[in-house]
Amino acid sequence: MNLNNYLTPISPLSYFSFFAGMLKAVSLAVDLIMAHFNSRQDPEEKIRLGNSLLCTTISHLVLKQLYPAIQNILKDGLKAYKLDLIIGQRRNKLWNVIEATARPGLYEPIR
Repeated sequence: MNLNNYLTPISPLSYFSFFAGMLKAVSLAVDLIMAHFNSRQDPEEKIRLGNSLLCTTISHLVLKQLYPAIQNILKDGLKAYKLDLIIGQRRNKLWNVIEATARPGLYEPIR
């Protein structure tokens, strides 16, 4: 096994292509989800299409298409460690980004 193959720097052009591919994956997932909801006009039917218990297609689109695409983008720019004033260096995890961006009470279940 030749380690030099793994240590070669990535050219800016190939990194741009890599990142463009990640953005394209998010765009494709969003397009698929929009098409899923745009397939029906009735608001009640759209609510049913968004309920993963009643319609497994939406859970597949979100969990198998959108989530991995967003995860790849976040992981690419995520630093390995975060400096904390109290405990010093702390391992950074993708879930920390999600928790930091979510606002409590913003999303309420539809009744």
